[in-house]
Amino acid sequence: MNQILAKASIEQRAFYALLATVFTITFSIALGQVFAGLCLLLFLAGVALRQIRIHLPSVLLAAGVFIGLAIVSSVWGGAWSGLWQRCGKLGWFLLIPVAASLLVQPERELKLIRSFLAGCAVLAIKDLVLYPVLAWCKPAPDFLTALIDKGSMTDGQMLMLGVVGSTVLILNAVKTGRRALWWEWGLLAVQVAGLLINFKRGSWFCAIILIGVAILWNLRWRAWIPVMLVIFLFFMIPPVQSRIAQLKREFNVEGGGRLTMWFKIAPALIREHPQGVGYGCLTNEMMREAFRRVEPNRNHLHSNWAQVLVETGWVGLGLYLIWMFKSVWDGVLKVWRTRGARMDGWVALFLLAGLLLNGLVEFNFGDTEIIFIYAVIMGWLAARRNAQSLSV
Repeated sequence: MNQILAKASIEQRAFYALLATVFTITFSIALGQVFAGLCLLLFLAGVALRQIRIHLPSVLLAAGVFIGLAIVSSVWGGAWSGLWQRCGKLGWFLLIPVAASLLVQPERELKLIRSFLAGCAVLAIKDLVLYPVLAWCKPAPDFLTALIDKGSMTDGQMLMLGVVGSTVLILNAVKTGRRALWWEWGLLAVQVAGLLINFKRGSWFCAIILIGVAILWNLRWRAWIPVMLVIFLFFMIPPVQSRIAQLKREFNVEGGGRLTMWFKIAPALIREHPQGVGYGCLTNEMMREAFRRVEPNRNHLHSNWAQVLVETGWVGLGLYLIWMFKSVWDGVLKVWRTRGARMDGWVALFLLAGLLLNGLVEFNFGDTEIIFIYAVIMGWLAARRNAQSLSV
């Protein structure tokens, strides 16, 4: 590896740093930020030395306009003090042009997919080892309750993406007549176990929906039989049944959960602040003023749409939707140009769909780790092919 790096150009080193970023951000924010910072520095050096041909996709313009509005609204709603804390993570969307400029070959896209899925497997192993130990040591009514409490919303979403990506890889292998490799099945098995132990229902349902769409799109109807059996067995697991039973609380508009936030708090806040309260400025106190019965210490509304609307107003929500639609359209065009022959475009489009689908019931747009994935996928979907680019 050292010999490869020694002979690599700045452009290639920037790509290796991008691979390290998507691998490590899955299980460590600190490592992900270090490699992302290194990637940005190498990328800028490569552009300055004309070793990298920069590509600024139109989705970057949509992102820039929204981020500009977010910063202005944040200053308006919370003053200059604490601005970096509220908006600093949006700077990682600079990875959009980096990914769009470096992912110029199908081989590089495949390396990116494998790096991300490997990172998700590391995350799954970490959770499978750490969560039971912490649950055992934590005072709680019972071990299962403690284990459920340890689940991470961010980890659950990351592992949902890993499960979906690994499934699409395996389905592509089956469809093209290639035998799925042992490590592809291994990654999927570990990621499924990690997704299960996080006990996040939204991530479970997103994974099931997207995997169902992928199977319907790629395989014959008979393939649904074993899949439905697996899903049935999944829902027969007692801890899973316990989590599903808890959904009753979420459907109570007066219960202080998601429906309370979406149908009581968000409408009240947007009526009072049609321009938004400011990006990153929503507090639990504001939510309690709108409706007292709400989850304590919660400063988000469990939905990208509701959060963006309340924080940046109707204009901000419109810009956000344009931005997301543009990225989805880039993915559709990417798949259409290859007539669906290459699976890397499918994987990227399914990963973005997973983020957006989960974003309906979770505020994943505010998680630093997820922002990294959003940015890389958006750049990946907008990348242009360059047959003369350097091979890795």
